[in-house]
Amino acid sequence: MRRPVLSSLAALAVTVLLAACQTVEEPRPVASAPIPVIERSRTEAVRDDVLKSQITRRIVEQGRAFRSIAVEAWGGRVLLMGAVIKPEQRRKAEQLARATDGVTTVLNELVLAEDKALDAFAPDPARDTATRRALGMESGTGTIVRVINGVAFLLGATPTAEAAAAMKADATEIEGIKWVVSHLSVQP
Repeated sequence: MRRPVLSSLAALAVTVLLAACQTVEEPRPVASAPIPVIERSRTEAVRDDVLKSQITRRIVEQGRAFRSIAVEAWGGRVLLMGAVIKPEQRRKAEQLARATDGVTTVLNELVLAEDKALDAFAPDPARDTATRRALGMESGTGTIVRVINGVAFLLGATPTAEAAAAMKADATEIEGIKWVVSHLSVQP
C-alpha cells in the first residue's frame, strides 16, 4: 500500500522538477521593424475628422438601431464598421455616407446582428491603442486601426503592397485579434 503512494509522490516530484527546469519562451514582438506607412498632413487629417463627424451625426440621427456603427475616414475613403439589425439599415448607412460631400469611396463592413448583440460591436479604444503599439505605430495621422468585437480594421496607405501585407500579417498575430480587415491602399 505504501509503495504506490511513494511511487506517485516520486513521479509528481520528477514532473515538478522537470517543469521547473524548462525555459519560458519570451513572447516575440509582433512587428520586428516598423512597417512604413503614409502619413497624412494635419490638414488632411482634420478634413477626414470633419467628414467622420458629419457622417456619424447623420447616422446617429437615424435612431437607436444605428448605435453600433463606427465611422472612420482616410483621404476621402469612409469605412463603416460595426453592426445593424436589418439589411436595409446597412444600405441606409452606406447611402448616408455616400451623400456626404468629400466622400470618394465607402467601404461598408457592417454586419448583421440581433438587437441584444449590437453592443458587442462597440469600438474598443484600449485594444485600438494596444494594436497600434504592437504594430509599431505611435503617430496619430498614419494608418487608422480600429478593433471591434475582436476584428482589426486597417484603413490608410503604405508605400508598397508588401508593406500592406506585412502589416496585415503582423496584426493577425496580436493576441485577441480574430481576423483583420485591411483597407490599405498603395501610394508609392
